[in-house]
Amino acid sequence: MTDTTDTLTAAKQRATDLAKGARDEMVDEARTHATAARDHTVETAETAAQAAEAASDEFGAESIQAAALDQIGAQINSVAERLRDKPVDEMVDDVAVFARRNPLLFLGGAALVGFAAARFFKAGDGTRGASGATDDPWSGHLDTSEVRS
Repeated sequence: MTDTTDTLTAAKQRATDLAKGARDEMVDEARTHATAARDHTVETAETAAQAAEAASDEFGAESIQAAALDQIGAQINSVAERLRDKPVDEMVDDVAVFARRNPLLFLGGAALVGFAAARFFKAGDGTRGASGATDDPWSGHLDTSEVRS
């Protein structure tokens, strides 16, 4: 009986070790992807800030539009800098704390982001009906095969 117990104990320990190894590997992979996504977001934000600054140059130096665009560019740069300096683990913790404190706001925001992402991906997939118009009723185009005379 002790051989069976020892074998079971060894098997459980091996399974636990394998599970921990798999978990650690998944955490490392997720951290790598999250870091890459953060870096891409920072680059995109910096590009947006540069675009705001370039647009500001198109207006007179004393115009309200130039001042507003300069302020927008500065705010975007500030956010990008905070994102760049914050570790991914800390960002995840901040989101978790926010979600616990504001569950309805978090779920509403997540739904909004999901709808926007679905809309973005649907717009980018290039699917078109037989007449060349999109099947999307929000695209502003009508499929002429569905229009009745």
